Amino acid sequence: MSSPSATLILPKRLDLQGAICAVSALRDLPIVERCRLDFSEMKFVEPFGMLFFATVLRQFRRSNSDVRFVADGYKKHNYAAHMGFFKVFGLDFGKEPGEAPGNAQYIPITSLAIGDLTREAISNQEDARETIERRSMGLATLITRQGSGALHQTLSYSLREIFRNVLEHSGADAIWYAAQYWPERSAVELCILDEGIGIGQSLRRNPHLTIKTDQDAIDLALLPGISGVAFRGGPKQRKDPWANSGYGLFMTSQLCRRGGSFVAISGSGGVSINAVGEERLDCRMSGTAIRLQLQTDRIGELGASLEGLRTLGAKIAGDLRQQANVTASMSSRMLFGAANSSLR
Repeated sequence: MSSPSATLILPKRLDLQGAICAVSALRDLPIVERCRLDFSEMKFVEPFGMLFFATVLRQFRRSNSDVRFVADGYKKHNYAAHMGFFKVFGLDFGKEPGEAPGNAQYIPITSLAIGDLTREAISNQEDARETIERRSMGLATLITRQGSGALHQTLSYSLREIFRNVLEHSGADAIWYAAQYWPERSAVELCILDEGIGIGQSLRRNPHLTIKTDQDAIDLALLPGISGVAFRGGPKQRKDPWANSGYGLFMTSQLCRRGGSFVAISGSGGVSINAVGEERLDCRMSGTAIRLQLQTDRIGELGASLEGLRTLGAKIAGDLRQQANVTASMSSRMLFGAANSSLR
């Protein structure tokens, strides 16, 4: 028998850890007729925390359509409202996702519908992947604080591959993203999210991969050259500039490891990576969420590390091609062992 009501109090900080805690509390709610969302204690938000929590809440509401949701203490949160946070999960307050214009310091929570992306490409008489490349270049400019150069080019390429995976393989209806630059912290954050099939189901198309859990899938996805569509004995890939290479998550995670932090969540798996090492995250979502954080005062160092990263990626990918079966246990050994010895 359901209880009449329950209250979910949002944490003071809706950053990565705050959002994970809020999602856990949401999933632990008893069966109720009415759920009150209390935002009165919330003081600070980040793009990933907003987008991740709002998406899981929206998914939760879809699955619990008989529960009546109400909200309190939200009208003082002008930044979150401006970014489109509240409208993402259905609260009629603030701007719609993508409505705020954005600038060189932020991109509001934005939903890029796959259908709209296709129509934009047709209107511009270009391949949809060219449209993605143009958007990826804009995001790379915000992240690196540079409009060109080797690091900008590398991140543009990596982001393009992440976006293309959503477009071509996730089955999602839209790509969600948001970003913020904090000059006083010399920090920038970009998050990308979709509600598709998830990394696990996508990579299980590759018979050379042993995947028992969603965590296994994430660990494997961080290795260079790993793909659910391009593999030995698989369908022949087109020889064109857009062919999947499976390096997007490898390059972004390794760059962020050296100059900030990287987070990937998909299904019931999650990992956070920084210079200290990696941490498993206890969270769940339908789809995939990626967070890139970089310290902008370390951009120069990252540019200098690119050649070493490419060499490391090529070596790992070459070693993997010799394996008849690739397991998740290889990921940490290859990524952190080789990287620690060659790229300090």
